[in-house]
Amino acid sequence: MKRFLLPTMLGVLSLLASCSDDNTMFNEPQAIRAYETDARILSQFVEVDKTTGTYVLNPDKKITASDYVINRSREELMEVSQINKDRFLREMEEVNNQLSVVKRSGLTSAFIYSTQTADVVIDGDKDDSFILSRLIEEPYTRNRLASLTLTEGERKSTNFFSQSDMVMTVSAGNSSAFYCAQVTLGDQNDKDAEIIYISGVKSFIPEHSYRLVSPSIVDSNKTISGMTVIGAGNISVSISR
Repeated sequence: MKRFLLPTMLGVLSLLASCSDDNTMFNEPQAIRAYETDARILSQFVEVDKTTGTYVLNPDKKITASDYVINRSREELMEVSQINKDRFLREMEEVNNQLSVVKRSGLTSAFIYSTQTADVVIDGDKDDSFILSRLIEEPYTRNRLASLTLTEGERKSTNFFSQSDMVMTVSAGNSSAFYCAQVTLGDQNDKDAEIIYISGVKSFIPEHSYRLVSPSIVDSNKTISGMTVIGAGNISVSISR
């Protein structure tokens, strides 16, 4: 049985970092502008490195078509406060560290990565029959079977009945720059049969849908559970058919 992965080590590291920040806060100069403003600009340049399964900042990324002629987006990036940029990179690194730990465990079935304009699914275990893929065409109507609103540090779960082929919709209405959550799918015998890690950067397109096919070993009386691991705000996960 796969166990719910808790970011214990990262929690300790975050506590130490917090203590360090408290000791140095009076020595740091004030940011030029609000962190949220610079974080929005920085988020545009975040991409997913599919080889390592981590987020990276690509300063050469073209945001708009006009950037190929006059790169105004790059100019905005250069105007970002260094203090805010360092904070943004620390938040990104926290998520990357969590993803690396989970990836090394070998227990995760799939990873979902979301940037400002796109989402990527990376299979965590190609040897099993679990399938999670981006939904190319949205059906006009769907019958919702279950839904969860995930919060930080609190595991929630619900039961539902479904065959193996389903649609999973993720809506990340987070208020922090980055977020990371864990969702597990199983049945009464093994509630953590399949583990899905959901992560991303705050986006103007917060909702994405995926085709989810559970293996035959998972009974029709299913259980879905989850919790937010990193980030403020709510992440909603729904299952429909």
